[in-house]
Amino acid sequence: MSLYARSDMMSVSIPVSSGGCGATHTRPVTHGAPAKIWKLDCDNGCEAYLKGARKPKVIKVTPGDVRAGVPQKMEKIADADPMWSSTPDTIPLTPDETALNSRRESRGAQQIQMIQALAALRATGINLPPEAMWLLERDLPAGVLRGTMLCPNGHDNPAGLKFCGECGGRMDGRGELPAASDEPVTVDYSKLHVATLKKLCRENGLDDKGTKEQLADRLGAVA
Repeated sequence: MSLYARSDMMSVSIPVSSGGCGATHTRPVTHGAPAKIWKLDCDNGCEAYLKGARKPKVIKVTPGDVRAGVPQKMEKIADADPMWSSTPDTIPLTPDETALNSRRESRGAQQIQMIQALAALRATGINLPPEAMWLLERDLPAGVLRGTMLCPNGHDNPAGLKFCGECGGRMDGRGELPAASDEPVTVDYSKLHVATLKKLCRENGLDDKGTKEQLADRLGAVA
C-alpha cells in the first residue's frame, strides 16, 4: 500500500540499518513545479518504516466528554510518521494550511450569514444603511449584491462595469440581469471567439470540430 506525503515534504531517506532501502525518494517535479500529491511506492522497507513497523507502539489518548458520559479512551497504535498518510484524503496539513482552512471556514460562515440577512432585507423592501452596504461590499462578490450582466460577446460580468473583464468589450446598453434569475439568455454565438465556441461545444456534449460558423450553428441549434 502506498503512502502520501505532507505538502512540505520534499524528500525522504530511510537507511538500511533502520529497515529502509537506503535510497533517497524525492517529490516529483514537472516543469519546475513540485507535484501537489506525492505518492511514495517503496516495497523495500521504507513504507513499512514510515507506517511504524519494527518500532514499539505508542499510546494514543482520546479525550472523553464528561457531560455526554463518554469516557477517555487509551489505545496502542503504530508509531507512524505524522508527515505521511495512507490515503490522499487524510494527508496531514501543514501549520499554514491549517490556519488558512480555519480562516476560510470562518469567513465562509460569515458570508453565508450575510447573504441570508441580505435576502431577508430585500424581501421586506428595507433599504440598507450605508455602513451595512459598505460591509457587504467588502466581504461579498459584486455579482451577489448588484446582479450580473452580459457583454456583447456573452461573457458574464458584475453589473456596473464599463468594459468586460474577459474580452474588453464595452458594456454600454447592456441590460442588467437579476442575481438569481431563471430566465434564459439569448447569446449571439457568431460574435464569440472560436476557442470559446469550441469550449461551449465540449461543455454541451457537441463536436468541437469545424469552422466558426459551423460551431455557432451547432450551439444555436441546441440553445
